[in-house]
Amino acid sequence: MKIETKPSLNLELHSKIRDINIECDKLVVGSSLEALVYCYLNNVPFVCSQLGHPHHFEYFNHRDDLSIFGMKNISRIRQTNFAQQTIGIDKLCVWERLFFYLSVAGLCPLTDKSVSLRISDNVLKASTANARMAKIHFNELIIFDDTNIYGLEVPEIKEKTYTVYDWFDVRSGMKHTYDQIEDTSDFVNHIIFYSSQRVEGNHNFKDAIAVSYLTKTQLDDFEYSDISARFKTLYMMKELGIRGARNGRNMLDKTKYKYYAVRIENTQREIIEPRNIYKSHNNIIFNYDSFDDIMNKIPLQESYVSNIVRRSRRS
Repeated sequence: MKIETKPSLNLELHSKIRDINIECDKLVVGSSLEALVYCYLNNVPFVCSQLGHPHHFEYFNHRDDLSIFGMKNISRIRQTNFAQQTIGIDKLCVWERLFFYLSVAGLCPLTDKSVSLRISDNVLKASTANARMAKIHFNELIIFDDTNIYGLEVPEIKEKTYTVYDWFDVRSGMKHTYDQIEDTSDFVNHIIFYSSQRVEGNHNFKDAIAVSYLTKTQLDDFEYSDISARFKTLYMMKELGIRGARNGRNMLDKTKYKYYAVRIENTQREIIEPRNIYKSHNNIIFNYDSFDDIMNKIPLQESYVSNIVRRSRRS
């Protein structure tokens, strides 16, 4: 198999760098982990209107083989209220590595500069915040993310469930053994505890994220607001015996300690819009495959970017 030494992009800059013309056979729209994996395996460039990196609390299955990306999937144990779970490394680590490799290989021509995209015939027009425009001529367009893309047809289906992340700063009750608390309800379906970024150094102080799956009607209902999520999060933590900071000894029994109540504060509510489902037509393909589907369907092609990964693995 012939190894390409350069990505298949034809780049032309105009005067004052106001317009950029790019020609490519295939082009990917989106920057999710799945989109970057697809670009890496197929040696295809990508553009996006916003970076879609995974959260730092998302993990791979510990059985996933990540050697194709030059990384080891180191397993670890996560403690929940039901049982211990074995998980792999953070998805964000692989996403950052792939983004770097694709950028070095010239497969990320606009990085994160574009703010809106428009499809017109076989041309994708990418506009930047500084009134610059890049015109990318393609033969086939593979879309993973439709955010800020104009010129698409009406979606066939719009999923109805919003994923909601309620972020909390834990002010009292940061030290405990749990990594996740699970529930059967869609509202505060589970609580994820992660190492607090408010405290420097290596420590075991944890902040919390409550994850809910809500409809549009529930989002507008106070019963499902961030305040209600805070109350339920406190209840679930107290039910498992999580306590606040130590508050001296019990005066009636010197061998026991007293503790403050658990205290948390809302910092942010992050709402993930439901995904639109489109029908592929002509040379515009919508890809909804998961990470596992892409890895099982597509073999790695020998390319410039795969050579970069191979060389970095040796060093």
